[in-house]
Amino acid sequence: MSNPLKHKQLGFTLVELVTVIILLGVVGTFSSRFISDNVVLYQASVNQNERLNDARFVLNRMSKELESAIAFSVQEDGSCIKFAPFTAAGQYLNSVSGQTDVDLIMDPLSRSGSRAVSTFINQRLSIHTLDANAFYQSASGSIATINSYAASGANATQAQVGLDAELTMDSSVSRYFIFNREVRYCLESSKSELLRYEKVGTGIETRALMMNDLSAGSSMSLTAASQFSNAILKLNFNFLLRDGSDIKFEHQVVMTNVP
Repeated sequence: MSNPLKHKQLGFTLVELVTVIILLGVVGTFSSRFISDNVVLYQASVNQNERLNDARFVLNRMSKELESAIAFSVQEDGSCIKFAPFTAAGQYLNSVSGQTDVDLIMDPLSRSGSRAVSTFINQRLSIHTLDANAFYQSASGSIATINSYAASGANATQAQVGLDAELTMDSSVSRYFIFNREVRYCLESSKSELLRYEKVGTGIETRALMMNDLSAGSSMSLTAASQFSNAILKLNFNFLLRDGSDIKFEHQVVMTNVP
């Protein structure tokens, strides 16, 4: 009599194989979808972090530069914000009205060495300039060009400058500013780009792209300085992401008015 165990088949049936294949297909479908969603989420996160870093860099750069702006020089010029950063600031001695020689009080670092001479010659001195346009014109009774500079050897905090024209007014707190640059930040190409322009003296204006891919809702609005208030610049930048959404940044910069 033959043994029935010799004829028993080993392995899987067709039904079992089909079931396993179907289960693997279902698991693979959900796994690929899960991986795909996570890849998209990761790419969106990377893009968002890149835009956040761009925003922080630009806002920090603008804030730092505007901190050295002469408050009364800040003005709106179309879609641009224009201002004159000061090279040196402080108080002067005696009255300057009707004078072409002015004695200035300076910190030792600003007044000493060849750097100070090469820096201040041909720069402009402002005394109580309240009209923003005067900073960008060739002649003004409150602004004159420095044509000579001499640091006082007897006093580490004094220097004398000679001017190309007489000044016509005094500051109530004997305050002066020296400047030589004009800086503009402009929203261009339908406000999708922020560009920075700079001109030193009467030289050629340079241009640099600071940001792109901004939405049309981006804006810069200025509350101009007055005799009793500071200049306030409100920045509203909307950074577009690859998925069409945007990140909104609102920032306010105060430029202190010193008479």
